[in-house]
Amino acid sequence: MNDYAKTGLFVAVAGLLALMATFSGPKAIRQEQFKDEGELVFPEFTDTGAAAELEITEFREATSAVGKFSVKTDDKRRWIIPSHDGYPADANQRMAQVATMMIGMKKDRVVSDRKDDYAQFEVIDPLDGATAETKGRGRRVQIKDKSGNVVADLIIGKPVDGKTGVFYVRKPDARRVYSAKFDNQVSAKFSDWIETDLLKAQAADMSEVLFDNYKVDEQQGSLTPGEKFLAKKDAASKWNLEGTKDNEQANEEKLNEITRSLGEIKIVGVRRKPDGITAALKQATGFDRMALAQTLREKGYYLTREGTLVSNEGDLVLRTNKGVVYTLRFGEVAPGEGEALSSGKDEARPGQSAEKPASSSNHRFLMVNVEFDPAQISPPAGMRMSDEEQRKRADARMAITVMTRAVGEWQAAHDKQLPASLAAMAEKPPTGEPLLKELKKDPWEQDYLYEPAGESFVIRSRGVDMLDGGEGLNTDIRSDQFTKEDDFRRFADEWKTHDKKIEDGKKEVETLSKRFSSWYYVISAELFNKLKPQRKDLVKAKEKPPEEPKAPVQVIPVGGEVPKEPVK
Repeated sequence: MNDYAKTGLFVAVAGLLALMATFSGPKAIRQEQFKDEGELVFPEFTDTGAAAELEITEFREATSAVGKFSVKTDDKRRWIIPSHDGYPADANQRMAQVATMMIGMKKDRVVSDRKDDYAQFEVIDPLDGATAETKGRGRRVQIKDKSGNVVADLIIGKPVDGKTGVFYVRKPDARRVYSAKFDNQVSAKFSDWIETDLLKAQAADMSEVLFDNYKVDEQQGSLTPGEKFLAKKDAASKWNLEGTKDNEQANEEKLNEITRSLGEIKIVGVRRKPDGITAALKQATGFDRMALAQTLREKGYYLTREGTLVSNEGDLVLRTNKGVVYTLRFGEVAPGEGEALSSGKDEARPGQSAEKPASSSNHRFLMVNVEFDPAQISPPAGMRMSDEEQRKRADARMAITVMTRAVGEWQAAHDKQLPASLAAMAEKPPTGEPLLKELKKDPWEQDYLYEPAGESFVIRSRGVDMLDGGEGLNTDIRSDQFTKEDDFRRFADEWKTHDKKIEDGKKEVETLSKRFSSWYYVISAELFNKLKPQRKDLVKAKEKPPEEPKAPVQVIPVGGEVPKEPVK
């Protein structure tokens, strides 16, 4: 083979290789690069029940600091918020949703393998201390099992343009960035993880509100009485205010607004109460009074000589028709903003001194205690009867009904003649069976009385007193007065309903008392002002009743004749 031929062969081979590289090389590289698209992000995380802790880490540009928020289960498998002194978290459903989302998350599309692109997609690890970059940091979401092992760990970046619910994501220990579907409701806000209905009271159930605006004289250690405003609902659920003048009436719109607000109290923050305060907001025995008083005073609360707690902003007492009585005690201004306000972590602890963080709004401390007052549940008007007595009367009524039916059958067979006695119907006739198989005693071991009167008759039992006649529980059970038995039965049902309300009210108070017993709450300034009305807010000018239309004045013409109606 000459040199020209060899050169041509080399050129041909090179061209072939180049062609093969064009069609196979890049494609092979591309297939290798994108082969994990569609795979699960956390294939080994399969059990939602394994999730025992969720930790969310964010870089806060405003403070150039890393913030963490977590919810976890305690040793009793209750969800709590560690950063807020272990306040109970309403996390069962939300955690199941987060865990399900992580388990089912797939790598939709490979976006980049370049670290330089992390800021663009906002997937820089917020815990990355090796970079000075403050922008472009994502949220890091970790799920751990009960042993503290991490079962899912992901950095959530910014949303993908034009795709709802799709975000850029990256595992902290991997370079690759993906796009993936993600429900962006994994919140690091305290208020999103708690039971938002503080009192669990419906405005429709509220029957009485007392605004007690006393003050505390710290120097004298005494209470200075203030104005009291008592509003009550009448039988028509209309608000009335005690002490209104002749030209005033209750401002129902304002009172309804207040009660709606009471039914929708939102918690801004919480603090754990010091040991030594009972659920009824009294000093428990065995605690240093001076140390306890100092701790309470910082929040705006004071102990009386009797050991009862009072506040420097008065009380609001709310009663419901379920027997639940709430006492809301308003305290001092709560300092701080953001997490410092919600958790109080920057506040001084007992025995420490620290400058209170500034606050741009006057949030307030609030303590709540709850009691049960059965007088709020109106008892039935009818007579109360024991279950045993009700059963006996029902048995007597049934027996009398059977005997009355037998008398009717006797009359049908004897030309409308009444039997001489009840015993006659229990005797076996020449043919067939007796109308009464047996003649029993009544439930009080007395004979039933049969009293024929002409063509009519009465069968009765003397009842519990074994005497004729009687009232109330001693009323005879009579065949001609079964409507009374219907009334007794209705009364019994009404009393059972009443007793059930009492039982439910006591249980609700017990549950609420456990909830309130350990905590100060922080409420917004707006809510505080709404729940501290002045008298002018609660009254308005009395509305004049609508005037009745006056009859038209008829003019009689001269001559005295009333004009007749025109004929139609």
